[in-house]
Amino acid sequence: MRKLLVLLVALVTVAAFGAVSISGSASASLKLEFDPTPAATPSITTSGSVSLTVSGNIGEKTGFYVTFSGFGVSNARMYEYIYTSDSLKIRYWLGHLTRSTNYLSVAGGALALDFDMKSGDLKDNLIVYLYFPGGTQFVDFDVLNDLTFGLVSLKLLAKGLLSAGAGKFPTLGLDGTLDIAEALNISGATLRGFAYLEIDPNKSGLAMLPEYKFGVNWGVQKFTGSAWFENTGTATVGATVETTVLDPVKVGASVSLPVNITSFSDVELGAYASWKSDLLSHKISIDVKSQKATAAWTISVSF
Repeated sequence: MRKLLVLLVALVTVAAFGAVSISGSASASLKLEFDPTPAATPSITTSGSVSLTVSGNIGEKTGFYVTFSGFGVSNARMYEYIYTSDSLKIRYWLGHLTRSTNYLSVAGGALALDFDMKSGDLKDNLIVYLYFPGGTQFVDFDVLNDLTFGLVSLKLLAKGLLSAGAGKFPTLGLDGTLDIAEALNISGATLRGFAYLEIDPNKSGLAMLPEYKFGVNWGVQKFTGSAWFENTGTATVGATVETTVLDPVKVGASVSLPVNITSFSDVELGAYASWKSDLLSHKISIDVKSQKATAAWTISVSF
């Protein structure tokens, strides 16, 4: 009888909601940290989380997402389409909304108007957010525009249109990518350039870019990797590489160093090997940073 009741509850839940998604992860790590003394400090750490997201549709106009964390609701958002056609869809969102680029991020309660446009190879998603930041700023607006056209994709976030002040521009976040391999008709490989920018239009010259990153992601046969130049106050260059030559084991390495290097201790190095064993994922890694080396064995599972 109890099993039948559980089955009935499950059937009612599936019928009531469009989708129920349970996801989570757990990990345990054995670490050994070495410092220049030399001294070794061992530790065992664990972490984990479970998230339940419920979404549903009534007809084809409305829907919602509710995410639970622990025993409570961590966030919820609802939407309703107010206009739909082949080339344009308009809906509003209300609830906990997130908008972000690589260097700029905003999350919290907001009301948003979402314009989703499509014409041939052009896809454009424009969202205007209204929210109440509190304090002396009663109301504010953010604008997010996500544009894809052919080989190019651009995401632009304007944060705080009103709080920027009279006669001033809001802070901007811009992410852009270009499919270089397709542009150059390169077959059998991937090559994609990217640029991530934080822009302060109220300044001039390089001061307009308090943070930026330029680089490429590449892949050829069983190798993938990236190379970049980044400035977040300190200019650095870096690269990563990963290979599946030893499949099912993945092997990778990374290096990062400041442009104006003063000693070898400024260099950050990393190397790892990872593989799956049934449900578990294993990773053995070693990282060297600021004259400290950390060796770790991490076991994780996700669902």
